[in-house]
Amino acid sequence: MPGNKEIISKFGMNPKKPDSFQLTNEPLMNNIMLWSGEQIELSDLIQSFFSVQVKTKLVAILLDLDPENWIGFAASWQQNNQTGQIRIDSKLTEFLLDKAFGKSSEAFDIKKINQLELNILQTFLQNLESKMKEFWEIDSKHPYLMDTIYLVWLVESDEGEIGRLAFGMPASFKPKKLKTIEAALMPDINKLANTGIKVPINLKVGSTHLSLCDMKTLEKDDLLVFEESNSKKLSWHFGEISLVLPEEEHPIFLKNIGNIEELAKDMTKKINVNDDPLSTLPLELSAEFQKVSIPLKQVLELKAGGVLPLGSVLDSELILTAQGKPVAKGELVIVGNQFGMRITDLLIGSQRSGKTTGSGIEDLLGEKPKRETKSLSFDEELKDIEET
Repeated sequence: MPGNKEIISKFGMNPKKPDSFQLTNEPLMNNIMLWSGEQIELSDLIQSFFSVQVKTKLVAILLDLDPENWIGFAASWQQNNQTGQIRIDSKLTEFLLDKAFGKSSEAFDIKKINQLELNILQTFLQNLESKMKEFWEIDSKHPYLMDTIYLVWLVESDEGEIGRLAFGMPASFKPKKLKTIEAALMPDINKLANTGIKVPINLKVGSTHLSLCDMKTLEKDDLLVFEESNSKKLSWHFGEISLVLPEEEHPIFLKNIGNIEELAKDMTKKINVNDDPLSTLPLELSAEFQKVSIPLKQVLELKAGGVLPLGSVLDSELILTAQGKPVAKGELVIVGNQFGMRITDLLIGSQRSGKTTGSGIEDLLGEKPKRETKSLSFDEELKDIEET
């Protein structure tokens, strides 16, 4: 759907693979995003029932409600074998009952609601259920989605926040139609942030430079140190992210290495190659964590300058690229105040081994090796690498 493309674009995901966003359940995520484009107001319903001026705003879409944060009044509804739930928190319950019966001199206690008050609230919720029927229809393609989607409204008066109201319905319910195409293109990211959705982002670790000659000597367990890196920060297309590092006893830290420059010189073994001057041309190598899945809510906080615990990405694999092409996979290490990478798997051909494990290393300079089989495009090669 168009809204999905906007989400993908906003967080730098691959537009050719929209399912990378829907990591848990594609139909469920599609319906959640459809609801995020709706602007459903309940102020008119509250005003007509309780004769009070309020403002309402749909502020979140949740896949679960924490009971401890929703102490108040709850009721269930059922129609055509479909069930749902409506909740009103204690603050809003007290406010509505005060408007119906006048403010009580006693402290409000949700456990002491009498039968008349209960009938008033139940009638109000029945009206709310009837109003919501105007907005939803059953998803004919996925009528048996088991999850529950909660639409949460904030209710405010001129004096400020009053309370919250949640309407829970089966995930198989979707909006009858989006009001405008623009609404579909501009889903409310802040509402989606409360769903627990995780989005994949690429975090850049750093970069270094190696000649083509040195790259041909790379082997498993070799160590690369990224001169252009800072162990206190990672970067992505929104900017830099500050890190909370693990304890220094963590094996990610490499100890007793005094001279980073000497280490960088020794990390590859010089061999005699052809006299082609291009073999000494330095190429930039960059390393990124690929598809690190981070909760959308945390991503929004990072955009605002938040801090990311490095431990949350340590299990992800690093991909080393040159000229935009995958060269190797590896593990993150920290050397002094810089990041490094211990190579675990080569993705380029090796002349010493006499076999090809991926795209030929000469391809990095645009030189096409002779192959009897049809050469693959880079996109096809990358797809093969991702699937292995």
